[in-house]
Amino acid sequence: MGPTLSWTDQRKWGLVLHVTLILVLSGSDLWAQGQQSEKSRTSSAPQEASAARDLRLIGEKVARTVLDKDIPGLLTYDRADLRSEDEASLKNTKSDLYCFLFDSSCIEGGKWVSVYDKLSQSHSLGIRAVLAKSSHDGHLYGTLLFYDRTSISEENLGSSDFLCKQSPRKIASWKFKLEDGKWKPVTPFFDSETDGLCGN
Repeated sequence: MGPTLSWTDQRKWGLVLHVTLILVLSGSDLWAQGQQSEKSRTSSAPQEASAARDLRLIGEKVARTVLDKDIPGLLTYDRADLRSEDEASLKNTKSDLYCFLFDSSCIEGGKWVSVYDKLSQSHSLGIRAVLAKSSHDGHLYGTLLFYDRTSISEENLGSSDFLCKQSPRKIASWKFKLEDGKWKPVTPFFDSETDGLCGN
């Protein structure tokens, strides 16, 4: 029979075991939280990849409507609250919106070229979807970038200064928001009437 612990020693060992148990349980809880966080990041990656593919597909369809000058087709991608007004505006080939989209010759100032010219003059049209989750409302936002892959690299697209400087003549953009599993435009056609890529 081993030695009998005194009442004081029993209290000390009881305290040590209690603290040890708390540390073990806390460690398990932190490990579980870490695993859950990692699992959340892992599971969201395929969803964002799928969302990016969907947005890029919209970009391809939108680009085709612009290149074909298919105004009815383009209007189907317009913001619902702007569609009627934009439809009326696009019937006037000298309106600001029509010039912005299709005719560089009537854009005042000579600094900007039309979306049509940016797309049609690209030797190899690139379309990139850039996604970011908002910390404000939790929604996923995406920006479509249309550019010439022969003169603009993927590295260039990562520079906000470059995007701002090149947007008037070489890059078209359009911002979207993912709502109920569907991408919806946030800004007017191709960020018209906004700061576009200079407003990030």
